[in-house]
Amino acid sequence: MIRISLTEEQVIFLEKMFPDEEIVQSVLHSKNDKEFFIDVDTKIDFMDFLEDAAVGFMDENQEPTFETKKLEEIRDSIYYQTN
Repeated sequence: MIRISLTEEQVIFLEKMFPDEEIVQSVLHSKNDKEFFIDVDTKIDFMDFLEDAAVGFMDENQEPTFETKKLEEIRDSIYYQTN
């Protein structure tokens, strides 16, 4: 199992933006106290999802939006915690 930490702000953002996304809900429901415990496959799927979602939120000039920046922040945080 991999242990990751997300800020309360990051959790709220993910809950608000992706209430019906299975991989997001899987990660959020793995919370134990202040940390999340996920397996390697879930981490890989979640990181892929964050990357794809971040690109999807770019504006028409391929510039990052607020949502893109938040998703990249979450992805980078998980990357630094687990590598």
